Amino acid sequence: MGNEAAKSERDEKSERAGAFWDKWETWKAAQPPRIRWNESAEIVRHVNRRVCGRPVDGFNQGLIERFREMAGPDLPLARAVSVGCGNGGKEMTLLQQGLVGHFDLYDVSKASLDFGAELAAQRKLVQRTTFIHGDAFAHPADGRYDLVFWDNALHHMFDARAALRWSFDALRPGGWFVMNDFVGADRFQFPWTALALVRAVRTLLPARYRRNPADPANPYRPYVPRPTLAEMEYDPSEAADSEAIIPALRETFPDAWIKSVGGTVYHLALNDILTNIPDGSPLLARLLRLDDLTDFIPHFAVAIARKPASG
Repeated sequence: MGNEAAKSERDEKSERAGAFWDKWETWKAAQPPRIRWNESAEIVRHVNRRVCGRPVDGFNQGLIERFREMAGPDLPLARAVSVGCGNGGKEMTLLQQGLVGHFDLYDVSKASLDFGAELAAQRKLVQRTTFIHGDAFAHPADGRYDLVFWDNALHHMFDARAALRWSFDALRPGGWFVMNDFVGADRFQFPWTALALVRAVRTLLPARYRRNPADPANPYRPYVPRPTLAEMEYDPSEAADSEAIIPALRETFPDAWIKSVGGTVYHLALNDILTNIPDGSPLLARLLRLDDLTDFIPHFAVAIARKPASG
């Protein structure tokens, strides 16, 4: 495939991905409460403990605390960029906590950016955020940034190595790279080890835990199937090149600090049914201990790296 044809295909896929994410906020609002792991304060604290050693509250707060420890006197950083920012809420946390002065925020979803602009106004961060609808990689990576921040967006890039190379080039010497992302199977083609564990967890739970509050007549399934590639076309960018992230990260930033934070149980096995498992329950505590044993199955990881100050 020629360069022009390849670019046209990428652009078409990006447009379809943007259309999907334009509908995300509306879809999310119609779902039962607390069906995703990041809606559970206990799971968030569990992940934060794995990252920084302390069960602090707040999504991403463990990574923020770890970054504070590593970046130390470099903070605050003047200018940062985030690709695939969604509504920019996670980036605004870094602004509010004084780690960053200004964020350039890119996304292919216009609806997400519009919501983000409203959020920035509510938080009085309009002067410290620039929302940009489109392809960040169409802009030169000219070493202007003090921080490149990826939060659950790198796995939506069609070429992880190119995205990481762009990240390296976008940083000034001594600049920082911070990532929190899905690094598991491409296009969610989960290995059988993961699917068997998920099925065991969901099958062993009493049926009441699979109740669907939005449709009691149709309980959640006792298993999670591996989706077909055709089914994954709902979002052409979903886990497009996720398996390449960690190898490419080690190539691009050889001294990167990388930490697996699990997810096969708390993300995949508990997806949807988490709404029936309350925080503080002995069951959830046991399931999180089980998840701690799943690092041999790539799923979620965080990373922090610094571009060499010279060379």
